[in-house]
Amino acid sequence: MGVRKRGKKWFIDVRDGKGRRIRKSVGISRAVAELVEKDLQVKLARGEYLGIFEADATPFSRYAQEWLERKKMMVSQSTWRDYRSTMTVYAIPHFKETPLCQVSMRDVEDFVDHLGTLSSKRKNNIMVPVKNLFNDAKRRGDIKDNPTELIRRFKEQMPQADPFSFPEMKLFLSHVDPHYVPYFTTAFFTGMRPNELLALKWIHVDFDMRCITIREGRVQGIEGPPKTLSSYRDVDMLEPLYQVLLRHRQASPPEATHVFTGKKGGPLEVCNLRNKVWYPALQAAKLRKRTMYQTRHSFASLMLAHGEDPLWVARMLGHTTMDMIFRHYGKFIRNRMRKDGVRFLQGMEESGMGTPLIPANALPEHAGEKMNHGSGHDLGTLADQTQKKGSRNPATP
Repeated sequence: MGVRKRGKKWFIDVRDGKGRRIRKSVGISRAVAELVEKDLQVKLARGEYLGIFEADATPFSRYAQEWLERKKMMVSQSTWRDYRSTMTVYAIPHFKETPLCQVSMRDVEDFVDHLGTLSSKRKNNIMVPVKNLFNDAKRRGDIKDNPTELIRRFKEQMPQADPFSFPEMKLFLSHVDPHYVPYFTTAFFTGMRPNELLALKWIHVDFDMRCITIREGRVQGIEGPPKTLSSYRDVDMLEPLYQVLLRHRQASPPEATHVFTGKKGGPLEVCNLRNKVWYPALQAAKLRKRTMYQTRHSFASLMLAHGEDPLWVARMLGHTTMDMIFRHYGKFIRNRMRKDGVRFLQGMEESGMGTPLIPANALPEHAGEKMNHGSGHDLGTLADQTQKKGSRNPATP
């Protein structure tokens, strides 16, 4: 134990019952500091430990770095990168060298206030690792009270579904760069998430069973398993999509691993896809601006609007319950008769979307020659495709 001066304040350095070094501020008077020191010597000799001496006085900045190192092997790499970014950009610059045990609820509220005009969703995302850090500190016994425990989440606006109609879908596919038509056709006809599409491999596309198996996703350039068990699923390949992917497979290099790549064969990057392909196609087609996630909303809303079974739609989307379906797409549900995509295809035909989905200039001239299965005809009209529905395996919810 000792009395030391730092700046204008006097501190007492002690060791708590666990052998950890704790520094306590006692004001600007040395005489007071010496009296407090004697009092603490007596209490420590008797085994009486004050609350503050049971906590970790490690500066927040150092504790945060140590916490990040512990988390590195416990969460996915993309999640860890988000945690590190939040700590480096927001939390550490705010709390700085404040001892962890002295961070109060008011300090945390000040931190939240300093986030300013960021969206509610962004603020909630920033608070996730901060709350996790203090939760872990309390669980480990490094602090007694969690200052983030009563900090409430900001109320987020529920994302609004702005689905495409059949004519809008056809218009978009006719204006998008032909190289990316298979990607967006798959997005519209399966409801797969962008990260699932980016990581999709040919080994997970079964043309015999007409099924796409979801086993991976790509986030921030890193491929890995889905975050939730419900995201592991098998997605039915409807007839128009079957034809598109079959042609795409024949036009792709035999050694290709991923289903969708850039024009030079490299991996797709979601930001480039959004800014250089998606938005320009919307503008060229004179369609209102939407997020790429609306392809998923379009799949769900169009399926439900044409009478497909909500349970089947939920399974295709990777939902374990009907809650998300009713909450987001309840207004589109007409009935609960199971037709497994047939009504959807009929709706396409009624809308006049019976022309081939892939423009003629989207495929190499020799692609058709390489095809021996299904190569004797084009996509044809939706009427022809619907008549062939008996040849595929029906979906089972």
